[in-house]
Amino acid sequence: ILSVLGISSFRTALIKARDSTRKSDLATIAKSLEAYINDHRSYPNANSDGTIVCTPTACPWGSAFSDGNTLYTAKLPSDPSGFSYRYTKSGTGYILYARLENTQDPALIPDPGVTCGTAPCNYKIQSSNL
Repeated sequence: ILSVLGISSFRTALIKARDSTRKSDLATIAKSLEAYINDHRSYPNANSDGTIVCTPTACPWGSAFSDGNTLYTAKLPSDPSGFSYRYTKSGTGYILYARLENTQDPALIPDPGVTCGTAPCNYKIQSSNL
């Protein structure tokens, strides 16, 4: 009985740790996007699979985010367990999405109609001007 309780607690702790990483990753990406807009006066475009379009091609999650002259982040974070992050440019702003595993997290959002890999996204952050 004790081992079952211990395993369950350990699994919950791992889920919460991965979700914390996801939230931190999106905050890091957001800081990079704010640095980019300071230089270019607009956010970068998004391609159809939700990645940031660098100049002139997409910057996949896990690669550098650069405009060819300035390095905004050495490595765009990627999801820690197989889901994917999504970036959308919306007018003069952006939205970043992730899939959290903890179904009790108070930051969960209703299904936005965007998928994060194999499942609907359920967490987002957005630029302050949206």
